[in-house]
Parts: sequence; structure tokens; C-alpha cells
Amino acid sequence: MSIIYYLKMNDEEFLKKLGHNIKILRTLRGLSQEDIMGELNIDRAYYSRLECGKANCSILYLRKIAQVLNVDLGKLLNLNIEI
Repeated sequence: MSIIYYLKMNDEEFLKKLGHNIKILRTLRGLSQEDIMGELNIDRAYYSRLECGKANCSILYLRKIAQVLNVDLGKLLNLNIEI
């Protein structure tokens, strides 16, 4: 898919894809939601909403998630990740 497709995604589609990426990267690293929540000091409901694409967090928060997952922010935002 081209970058144009991703630019045309509506907000809901974009958040779902981003949440999916976070979940994939977390599971590939063998981390649980609890591991991430402990590092970020957030509650389970909010983190779960992020992975489900139901929460819209700030870019600074995404940077923190990327740091916990030990990935570049660009990889976290990569909309082409497929497993």
C-alpha cells in the first residue's frame, strides 16, 4: 500500500492500526500489558484502549511507549507492519 492510502485513513482506522502496531511490538518483545503499564505508570484500562485503537495519546506519550518497547518512534508509527 502506498503512503497516500495511509494519509487518507480516517482517525479511527489510524488509531486501530497504531494500537495494533503497539501490541505486535510488545508481544514480539515478550512483554505483557502489565510490564508496559508499570514502566509508564498508567492504568490498565487506558493502556488497553491504546492497543484497541480507542485512545488518542500525545506524540510525547508515543515516544515513551517506543522507549519502553526499545524501538524507534518511526517503527512504532510504521503502518506497514504485518505479522
